[in-house]
Amino acid sequence: MQTWTQTLSARARENWRDAFASAAAACIAWVVSFRLFGHTTPLFAAITAIICLAPALPSRGQQAVGLLIGVATGIVVGELALLLPPMEPLLRMGLATFVALLIASLFGLAPVVPIQAGISTVLLLSFGAEKAGVARMQDVVVGASVGLMFSQVLMTPNPVRLIDVAAKSLLQRLSKGFAQAEAAISDRDRAKAEAATTLFTEAQSSLINLNSGINRARSLVRWTLRGRFVALQVREMAALYDRRAIRLYASALLFAESLEEALRTSSAPPPDGLRDRVAHVARLAAALAKDLDAARNDTFEASLPVAVPHGWEPCLDNLHAAEAALAALIAIRDR
Repeated sequence: MQTWTQTLSARARENWRDAFASAAAACIAWVVSFRLFGHTTPLFAAITAIICLAPALPSRGQQAVGLLIGVATGIVVGELALLLPPMEPLLRMGLATFVALLIASLFGLAPVVPIQAGISTVLLLSFGAEKAGVARMQDVVVGASVGLMFSQVLMTPNPVRLIDVAAKSLLQRLSKGFAQAEAAISDRDRAKAEAATTLFTEAQSSLINLNSGINRARSLVRWTLRGRFVALQVREMAALYDRRAIRLYASALLFAESLEEALRTSSAPPPDGLRDRVAHVARLAAALAKDLDAARNDTFEASLPVAVPHGWEPCLDNLHAAEAALAALIAIRDR
């Protein structure tokens, strides 16, 4: 169980780069807008850069594009609202804001689009077209451009590495679980079997990270230049791990639980060869995490007796499922 200090420390490590990039981009956008357009206080340029790069955004490229679309929609609607016949200013603002939000929502894009459309309309009708119209659009273009430069080029993570690191973490943790299970079989120790089950259960966090890494990599492929360069590799890796990783994890966990049950209820000793096969699976998972060639060239086989002692059948079935899942990963990665 993490303490609050560990939680805060982990969040700081996760987000400090994005926070630094946002701050740096805001300063750069301010300077660019001042130099390019002569805006003495280009607040919207700096604000836009921050909105595009703030920590925890799922897609910074999508955020930047959506922001541009939203601001442009709001400014156009606000300009058109100024052409309406004279009316109560508050009524004009309410009507124009409603139209801007409605139009922006029709695009079916991220929430930032209607939000920025509504804000732009309110600002334009409040401060006038000179301050909140073209000038704001110029600042937003600068801020979004700087944000895109950071997100697309300077700070884009490697999509392939996102998947690879998460997959290796899962395989390494599963390898430790199988190694613990081997010790449980060797000593016929239920406590060690329970420890193996715990290790497999804790590996679920790595499985979740792998799924998150796959989703993040797919988003980067769609919304970043760096992602497009490795799109084919990302698709192949995502297809490799998307379901097979779940199958491998599930079979490993079921194996550990059935091993516990067999040690608890069966008076018969573990089948001959079971310990060697479990050790092989542990070694194979570790090899696959480090070196595909080592995993591919591992041809070890441990035979099992034809007659399996009573109570050990589920354990062997689940182990076979784990072996099959690992073999499928190796075969597909070897293509």
